[in-house]
Amino acid sequence: MKIIIKPFSEIMIKSKPVRKRIMNFLARNIKERLKLDLSKEDFLVQVFWDKLELDFLGKENEKIIKILERVPWIESFLEVLDFKISWDSKKGQFDFIFQKAKEYFLDKIENKSFVVRVKRSGQHNFSSIELERYIWWGLLKFSNNSKVELKNPDITVRIEIKDNKLFLVKDVYYWIWWYPVWSQNKVLSLISWWFDSWVATFSLMKRWAKVDYLFFNLGWTAHELWVKQVAYYLWKNFWAWYNSKFITINFEEVVKELLTKINHKYRWIILKRLFLKLADSLAKEYNYYALVKWDSLWQVSSQTLENMAVIDKICDSLVFRPLIWFNKQEIVDLAKKIGTYTFACNMPEYCWVISDNPATAAKLKDVEKEEEKFDFSLLEKAFLERKVEKITEVLNSKVNWEDLEIVYLPWKDDIIIDLREEKEILKKPLILDDIEVLKIPFYEINSKFKDLDQSKNYLFYCEKWVLSRLHWEYLKEKWFNNIKIYRYLEKWCKLKK
Repeated sequence: MKIIIKPFSEIMIKSKPVRKRIMNFLARNIKERLKLDLSKEDFLVQVFWDKLELDFLGKENEKIIKILERVPWIESFLEVLDFKISWDSKKGQFDFIFQKAKEYFLDKIENKSFVVRVKRSGQHNFSSIELERYIWWGLLKFSNNSKVELKNPDITVRIEIKDNKLFLVKDVYYWIWWYPVWSQNKVLSLISWWFDSWVATFSLMKRWAKVDYLFFNLGWTAHELWVKQVAYYLWKNFWAWYNSKFITINFEEVVKELLTKINHKYRWIILKRLFLKLADSLAKEYNYYALVKWDSLWQVSSQTLENMAVIDKICDSLVFRPLIWFNKQEIVDLAKKIGTYTFACNMPEYCWVISDNPATAAKLKDVEKEEEKFDFSLLEKAFLERKVEKITEVLNSKVNWEDLEIVYLPWKDDIIIDLREEKEILKKPLILDDIEVLKIPFYEINSKFKDLDQSKNYLFYCEKWVLSRLHWEYLKEKWFNNIKIYRYLEKWCKLKK
């Protein structure tokens, strides 16, 4: 099989030395990327002035196409059948090309409209238009109920000729990469659990920067593992040429401090300021040229112009917001295209710092006054205890999710622990006949659980389920084995009654 690879168009206007270097670098990237997943495949990458040709033996066609779709610098590539044109006369060449086109395309245009498009390079004794007409008249003659349609045809018969080589194009693939990998320096992307941060991260990959990851862990080990899975996916599929760093900062104590001391109007704004404050410190220590955030203008309360201006005042670094003009659907569509959509769907949003009636036009002086209540020694402690890992090592986890047991019908002796905040419980209280329910907010359960009667079985409950799973794993790692997850389903409760 042969694939013709067309590089990003702006490469073609570079000077000869730069263009040659880029084309050779692209060839090396393709080889390295193929070797990563196709170690047993035989392939050859040849470099030409305006394209690359990939020849390979084997049955991994679809897998190779998926790999090439994720290689930087490629604007499009063609899956082709290639032949050598051996006839000297114009008629002989036309007949030869038509017969090859007929063999491959005739059954495909039956009962459909089609058009023939020819591209040539080199010296020939005929024009592209002459050859197009010859082929479409021949295909019309032999086909059943087909017609030529110059605009919006069902099938486009694509033919490319390079000197004495003929290429029949089976399919054309376009992807979303633009500039070359590593033509810009390092940036640090603040990542979270939702669609937006991964699309923002990908946007900087796409725009030539070396991207490292920064995750502020609000949900402990399980939540961290989910985010690492997405980071590893992005790295392996799009960025395997750069050994990214994954930096984790534990914000468990910071969140607790925010929830207990900071006015609910300013919690989310102050949390984001704390994110940027530590990211800025990392940028200065590790020489990052910019920070990447996932904000989309006026999508949520903290993403108004007023609030983003207040948030950015706390750091000196350049802050990129590649999604600033995107709407939610555009972000979701791109998440689907790059493959992170499924991850986000299975990773519920950890949004317990957000509160009712948040400030949408905060004043810097009011936020700074509120921050005076915060114990910044906790922030310094979190920064000093940060964890820096190579992206290739982030999935070395000891978590065994098969141990997780979900309970729908609790036994009489079971004790349910409601992990929600008081205001959430008041909105939708959990009331079960003959079952004891303890109210311990999620930010206190890790410290208080050891003081409970360990001869009892405890069922963790939260409405969105994510808190239960996260704290279940955290305490499992502390060797507590008397924990399960309670899942409230109305039909089960009715059945019990």
